[in-house]
Amino acid sequence: MSAPQSDIYTSNAPLDLPGHVPALDGIRGIAVLQVFVAHFHWIVSTDPYFNAVTPWHWLNKTLEPGFLGVDIFFVLSGFLITALLLKDRQRNQPGMFRRFYVRRALRLLPALYAILIVDFFVARWEKFPMDIQWRTTWHALLYLNNWNVVWHPDAAQNDLGHLWSLAIEEQFYIVWPAILIGLVVLKVPHKAMMGLIAITIAVVAWHRNELWNQGVSWLFLYIRTDTRVDSLLVGALFALIYRHIRINRKLLNYSATIAFFGIVFIKYELSSGSFIYKGGFTVIAILTGIVVLAAAENVWRGNAVLTWKPLTILGKVSYGLYLWHMLIFQLMGRHFTWGPKSVRIVIGIMIVSAVTAVSWFFIEKPFLRLKDRRFSSAKPS
Repeated sequence: MSAPQSDIYTSNAPLDLPGHVPALDGIRGIAVLQVFVAHFHWIVSTDPYFNAVTPWHWLNKTLEPGFLGVDIFFVLSGFLITALLLKDRQRNQPGMFRRFYVRRALRLLPALYAILIVDFFVARWEKFPMDIQWRTTWHALLYLNNWNVVWHPDAAQNDLGHLWSLAIEEQFYIVWPAILIGLVVLKVPHKAMMGLIAITIAVVAWHRNELWNQGVSWLFLYIRTDTRVDSLLVGALFALIYRHIRINRKLLNYSATIAFFGIVFIKYELSSGSFIYKGGFTVIAILTGIVVLAAAENVWRGNAVLTWKPLTILGKVSYGLYLWHMLIFQLMGRHFTWGPKSVRIVIGIMIVSAVTAVSWFFIEKPFLRLKDRRFSSAKPS
């Protein structure tokens, strides 16, 4: 049979995501690096709106929009979770949901418990109000920290404020597997599934725009699950595209390059103002989804950078880096107030790097070995 002539066509044989894609580690590394450098300002000022980290406006602009890193995390998480769930489902072995949730718990909870314990003792040392500390800790344990900030905007523990994004991801992980597998069990065609997801993405974007027009705080729109889940769903949509749709390699490479420069343009030109809340988050997610798809299919020339060893290592330890950096930066901003800004930032980078290494080797990695040894994905029937 001759090959299809179209640049885009449906494949009869679903494509499973390989067990490890180094380029996706690189994307995760870029995401966490974006968030990491965007929070440098906490080292030199306790003012949340301070952005004059350096004397150069262009460099401050480069350091500023950390939300792009969070958006990349959301899209990548939606992509990976959906691809792995569908891969596991096709293998059709019992205990899929149990394995999925046990694996998530072993990956996420040990390091989370560690930072919550450390932050509790920090709060006691700094004589922080214990009612606020307990409330923030419990909401973080239950992955409701984003809603804690919405419900108590002036009484949340800032050292743990960045956990709002992990809360959204976990809330998605709780609900999405049942919905996705339910659609599969009901034998909903993959094109119809894509259509349903696309409609839901559009509804979330419209909902966020309406809330913005009604004057709802930008902070609430930034951290509420119902206003940010579209990015995770975009990742899920691109996982289905990866699985079922074949796109000409050259076309996908060009598309990913254009998408990358689109993200850069948004970062420098459109990262402030109403654009982000009036559809911008969805646009960023779609552009990121194109890059993730091209990277996963190994057709993008940017993969040469994404598979650079230091970047993939950064991606592997990104969870610990994300957890610990904010607490350390906030502590430095409150207690280390002398000396040049550049020196304080370098010291902060060194401390966070050391703590991240300890977290990876002594907390995360042992549980990852247990996860892979006892609760690995099912083998094909």
